[in-house]
Amino acid sequence: MTSIETRRKLIEILRILDASDDAIGARTIAASLGKRGYPIGERAVRHYLVLLDYKGFTIKIGNAGRIITEKGLNELNEAIVGDRVGFLITKIEDLVYRTSFDLKQRNGDIIINVATIDKNDFDRALETAAETIDNGYTVSPFVRIVEEGEKVGSVFVPYGSFGFVTMCSMTINGMLIKHGIPSSIKYGGLLKIKEGMPSEYTDVISYQGTSLDPIQIFASRQMTSILAAGRRGDGTVLANTQTVPSIAAERTLKLLQDAKRAGIVGWIESPLEDNFLGDNSGDDVMKINIFAGANPMASLHELDMKVKVYSLSSLMDAKLLNQRL
Repeated sequence: MTSIETRRKLIEILRILDASDDAIGARTIAASLGKRGYPIGERAVRHYLVLLDYKGFTIKIGNAGRIITEKGLNELNEAIVGDRVGFLITKIEDLVYRTSFDLKQRNGDIIINVATIDKNDFDRALETAAETIDNGYTVSPFVRIVEEGEKVGSVFVPYGSFGFVTMCSMTINGMLIKHGIPSSIKYGGLLKIKEGMPSEYTDVISYQGTSLDPIQIFASRQMTSILAAGRRGDGTVLANTQTVPSIAAERTLKLLQDAKRAGIVGWIESPLEDNFLGDNSGDDVMKINIFAGANPMASLHELDMKVKVYSLSSLMDAKLLNQRL
């Protein structure tokens, strides 16, 4: 049984591995730990890595170093709350500020969601995801399929599975900030679709008060009815709310229209009902509601497919998201 202090160091190592696109060694990890307030020597890091290997949280890739495993990612997601306070919003801010998508050139880095799905469900999964995308409950119609054994950002696609990548709605947040418009992410939740139109949120979680992505929480608990929303016009889908200063409303709307022409179609133009759960926004801000990029993945849960969703996964060159279902 490890002490709290040791556990914190192990979790911090997992975070460093999670943030890396490639396998990294003890020397690099030790340097990163030092910058994070854990001045641990390379020899001690090797000891911790052996422990993480034993637990199945990491795996050694030849002489290149370690990568985090799916079991390690699960451990990271379930880490003690006290050690995770502020981690999600910090991760969001990091990804948002590193977003570099150019609307005119239609290139640059975007934020992505990744799902790993059982290969036995390949055809059915893509057909279901395509249905959700065709119904408009997504950020972009472009996706990427990844083979087993490959790594997407920090997510390793297990053998016997395939990877499915979509654009994350936080890309819009990054796009606004890149154009000088202050944008803040507020809530993630379940958005009711009534007679084919977005109506109101039935449940929301503030991004400021949680260490896990609200979208991932609602998806994993199978609380959506995305397929019903598309087929019958009544159901619940995943969405989130961002705010910008009211003084920037006109410029924001123009930018969102430009984004739509560039293939970013997730923002909701129709107004929602006023009884927004937990909303305390004043008249000095404008709310922007956006369908979650994880909706095509969450819809697979509704058919009891074996799928693991990693929302807010990492950055990817937009050109690599080049497939349409």
